[in-house]
Amino acid sequence: MSALSTANTGKPPEVVYRWDLDKTYLHTDFSTVQGLLTAAVESAQRRKTIPGMRALLSALSHSFDARVVVVSGSPVFLRRRILAMFQLHGIRCDRLVLKDFGAALRRGRVRTLSAQVPYKMRAHLETRLWLAARDEAGPEICFGDDAEVDALVYCLYADVCARRVPPARLARILDVCGAYPDEIEAILERAGLVANADPVHRIFIHLEGNSPPSRFGAYRGRVTATFNALQIALNLASEGLADEKVLTAVAEELVGEHKIGADGLAGSIEDAVRRGLCTRELAEHLVVDILPRTMAFNVGFTADFGKRVAKRLGQSVPVATPGMAASEPPQPLPYEQLFEAERAFAHAKKLARKTAERITSLGDFLGSPHDD
Repeated sequence: MSALSTANTGKPPEVVYRWDLDKTYLHTDFSTVQGLLTAAVESAQRRKTIPGMRALLSALSHSFDARVVVVSGSPVFLRRRILAMFQLHGIRCDRLVLKDFGAALRRGRVRTLSAQVPYKMRAHLETRLWLAARDEAGPEICFGDDAEVDALVYCLYADVCARRVPPARLARILDVCGAYPDEIEAILERAGLVANADPVHRIFIHLEGNSPPSRFGAYRGRVTATFNALQIALNLASEGLADEKVLTAVAEELVGEHKIGADGLAGSIEDAVRRGLCTRELAEHLVVDILPRTMAFNVGFTADFGKRVAKRLGQSVPVATPGMAASEPPQPLPYEQLFEAERAFAHAKKLARKTAERITSLGDFLGSPHDD
């Protein structure tokens, strides 16, 4: 992916944080009628967020010369409630794009209700054009989850902007992903208007659905899979894109509001080092110098506990992860096959959950130690 730079200004680069909402920031489910009804009546104060994400996005939205773009499959009738939630959480949102379910139903576009690739591709390209019109089309850090096809969409978006996917192939990919002919035409038009650039610096996928990180090996190192907001903050801090204030804010939200204990924090940090999400030196600094001076001290993250964690970190050996070499330019992915694989994975998971409802204790077996 493209690298961030200061462009000889001596100032931090402008960063565009491109964020999904459902299951990336909010605990919501718009795939069911009950989920829609709940979201429609739930106040901003009662809206549940993914642990640590509120502190992370709030801090990031006010860092550097940042812009925040939110593209979500949430219905447009929730706009006022979502904006109220952002205001309550101290989050700056420069552009909010939501899906118009009503318009799709009026036009008889049934596929549009569930087809995320065409909707999000068009929205990402349009928001990129909107940023460019304001001279704000900076390097982007993208945030999504494993519940849908966010990894595929973000990689395809980057490849389209960088002209690595020609129009004819993009049209075939969109057709496979359920786009209507006029949607394909509109997306191709917008793809031709965006500047030829590689805008995406990093793609974070929050493993809200407890997918194994290995699931994203097919994306050739272009996706960073994380179990929680602290791992995202550590990865950003390792590249100088987050500081101690961000790490502290995320850790204190996890402890104070989501009852994560010292062992839970330590486990996330150890996993981050093991999977190469951050350097061992940064992790040691966090556990020895930072966390014992925060609210984490109240749940057992004392100086002595931090030293024991640091000792374990020194003994851990990072695992080799599949991906492209740092100097190797990105190559287009086999998007048609990836889409079919994503669809097959979602179908298998749905069947597993239905089976778990009928068999006692199978749900626990299918669970994960990273469950909230």
